[in-house]
Amino acid sequence: MEEPLGLLLLPRRLEEFELAEHARSLLAIPRVVALEPGRLHAPRALRDAIAVRQGRRLRLPGIPRLAVLYHPRQYPLARVILARWTEVELWYLRPDRDGLAHERAYTREELLDLDELALARAARAVRAWDRKELDAGTASLRERLLELGIISPRAFLPGARSQRRR
Repeated sequence: MEEPLGLLLLPRRLEEFELAEHARSLLAIPRVVALEPGRLHAPRALRDAIAVRQGRRLRLPGIPRLAVLYHPRQYPLARVILARWTEVELWYLRPDRDGLAHERAYTREELLDLDELALARAARAVRAWDRKELDAGTASLRERLLELGIISPRAFLPGARSQRRR
């Protein structure tokens, strides 16, 4: 069995992300990796096709077991990951819906629709703008990462077979 992984689906480069501190705390876990969006913004007609292509081209050092979605615009990629690796659990650290505004390639209505889809698909949703809920959700997330073997005392050897017993 390959190593279990946690994926962070970042809405922008880590250095530009308002929850960068949160993401960095999770990235300190050896089996957690971040996926940053591409630099180019695709036209609406190509978005899903590009997400499918990105998802198919992913080469990961293990098997994803949990994905953390930070923004609805990354939901098309999350959907592809969930289809490719059917055992992935989606956690959604939801931004404030009132703060979802028109962005380069997305209208506010599209972002609200993606937010609803992500919320319906998520195993757990946490309001990221509520500091108390975010802290509690992060503690629960870390517990779940431990249960899934993503947080592990074993050395992380990308591509190696896991010795973890089930």
